[in-house]
Amino acid sequence: MNWKKLKSSLVVIAAILGLNGVTIANTTQLADTIVHQPAEAIMKLVLQHLPEHDPSSFDSYSAIIQHHFLIRTNLNNKTDIATDPTDTTTNHINSYLFSTESLSYQKWLKPNLNQIENLSTKTEGKDVVIYKKLASDLIDNSVSKPILNLFSKTYLSPFSQLAFGNYAYNSIDSITISGDSLYKITFRPKTGKRFDGFTGTALISTKDFAVRQIIARTTQYNPQEQLLVINQSFEQVSGIWMQSGTNIKVYFNKRELNDQSGTKDDNLIAESSTNIYQQQINPSFSPTDFNNTSSQLKSDSAITVENQIQQTKLIRFVTEGKIPMGYFNIDYNRIFGYNIYEGLKLGIGGETNRLLSKFFTFGGYISYGLKDKSIRNGEWINFYPSRSSDLRIQLSYKDVNMELGEPEFLETKTLLNPESYRYLLIKNMYATKRYSTGLEYRPYKPFNYYLFGDISENHSPQNTPYLREHLFIPINLARAGIQLRYTPGIDLQMEDGRMKEMNIPKSDYYVTFIKGLTILNGEYHYIKTELKGKFNLPFSGLGLTTIVFRGGAMSQKAPVIEFFNGYGSFAGTFSLAAPYSFGTMQLNEFAAANYTAIHLRHDFSILLFPEKYKTRPAFIFAQNIGFGSLNDQEKKQYNLQDYRKGFYESGFEINNLLRMAYLSWGAGIYYRYGPYQLNSMHENFAYKFGFFFKL
Repeated sequence: MNWKKLKSSLVVIAAILGLNGVTIANTTQLADTIVHQPAEAIMKLVLQHLPEHDPSSFDSYSAIIQHHFLIRTNLNNKTDIATDPTDTTTNHINSYLFSTESLSYQKWLKPNLNQIENLSTKTEGKDVVIYKKLASDLIDNSVSKPILNLFSKTYLSPFSQLAFGNYAYNSIDSITISGDSLYKITFRPKTGKRFDGFTGTALISTKDFAVRQIIARTTQYNPQEQLLVINQSFEQVSGIWMQSGTNIKVYFNKRELNDQSGTKDDNLIAESSTNIYQQQINPSFSPTDFNNTSSQLKSDSAITVENQIQQTKLIRFVTEGKIPMGYFNIDYNRIFGYNIYEGLKLGIGGETNRLLSKFFTFGGYISYGLKDKSIRNGEWINFYPSRSSDLRIQLSYKDVNMELGEPEFLETKTLLNPESYRYLLIKNMYATKRYSTGLEYRPYKPFNYYLFGDISENHSPQNTPYLREHLFIPINLARAGIQLRYTPGIDLQMEDGRMKEMNIPKSDYYVTFIKGLTILNGEYHYIKTELKGKFNLPFSGLGLTTIVFRGGAMSQKAPVIEFFNGYGSFAGTFSLAAPYSFGTMQLNEFAAANYTAIHLRHDFSILLFPEKYKTRPAFIFAQNIGFGSLNDQEKKQYNLQDYRKGFYESGFEINNLLRMAYLSWGAGIYYRYGPYQLNSMHENFAYKFGFFFKL
């Protein structure tokens, strides 16, 4: 006897017997009344079976996808919008502002071969960037996903583990379609639960708990907010229920698109229709059937592979040090961290996410450094008055170790940016207990700023040779400042209730201004300014040239912990590569009150290897130059050395030698020369190895 088939049959029979008022056709009778089955139990079984019907679970997949999107004015009265939210048919259109149609061929092969071929595209109407962006965003959304990110909102789907406890599910009388019995499940937010979600119905197969149809509309607590109405249908392909079509209507009850079209009517409707044809499960693909996938995935095609999106989202979380766990994001850097000064750090830390509350998040950490034998802790809370990360108010206390002269730019440390690897190499740190408050705001997409104030107690543990040679008495600081960031062309998307960067920007500019105060027990009155910029030069025919420039200046009588360090990353003859730093300059070898530096990297791989190469080595020439000065009194008082004559080094790297999914490896060599060249030839060389994440 086949026990698996028997078990499956018993589950199906039990589910059918548990449903109330369902009519089932058979050879002897037309209908039988069956007992009610708990709707939440059905939805939990649906979630268990969802991966079986997801193309990302197949070894290979292909489909033809047709998409039609348009923006038009609402020709009906406002009251007509909510009369029938399940009606997603397209009304007769007398005129529209924008329309686009595309036909694409999608195929993919595990583990990471993806290709989207744009077969045809037709666009009419006003050429407005926001319309094209909305078309791209709508095409990839599905209520069957756990989370939907649209219009700076994060919608919690009823098809999510987090939905249980937030959604109320009800089982209505089942229906029979083409001889198949289907559960009809309704869903809505529970009474007293207020969040961005959906109300609607879903048809679920009683045989395999596969989704057959979803009709939903978003919760709308403010009449001025946009309203989404979604209708999804599914078809059976080789015994698996696949999504076959999605129709989405978005009603804008006020001008939220900022389309600059000059249209006086404030009511617009966006309509997105996606149809999927000729779906094939596990077709016989080989790697030779794919072109250069990296360029395909970055194309302007409106179709995006769901599996790739979910993988890159997880990789991005991990490289930022976060592990999503329900209402919390665990910070694994607090569980298991490292730098040369503190050694291996063990502890725990994390922060709530926006699923817990739209208006605030809070977090904390405690860690222990095995090498410096110190316990550190911190707590903070963020307030979002407008439920948007564009406006954030923060209060925090942090007991941490910090590098002397550590840059303070409005940037996030992430493994996606190899420049942040330098923090693993820090050898000398001072201890600080800092209370701070700040306000962050993004007035428009490329520009962001952070106003802050802090008071701190700072001292040196004197547990390294450098710290013992450069003593300073405990320092109390009171500071106020502003951090600015301008990133033209930045790609931001709402994720976890916050605007997240989707990749490392090609150009980035930072300015930080700090004012030392003699109030609140502050002991130093000084001004400190630092800037940083990154951009590419337009020499595409010869390869890619990237330049990072840095500079800073501060007034006299600043505390020693605020002096700029030389930004060296030499931790030994063989050490980790940290681009855009001085690879042959030792940690804290130099200091400066005023400095300038230029870091140039030129990648010859575009010149040497055609684009048809899926993975190509990256041959990189690097040139680093820096100047920094201290006055004679500062040099004598703190026993410091500057590099006013100029520090020079050149290097050569070969990266992408070994590629494993999102991770690649490389190696390089750097040589130090000029006024600060060391006496022994071999001491001027530094050998680097590196690893790089790339989405």
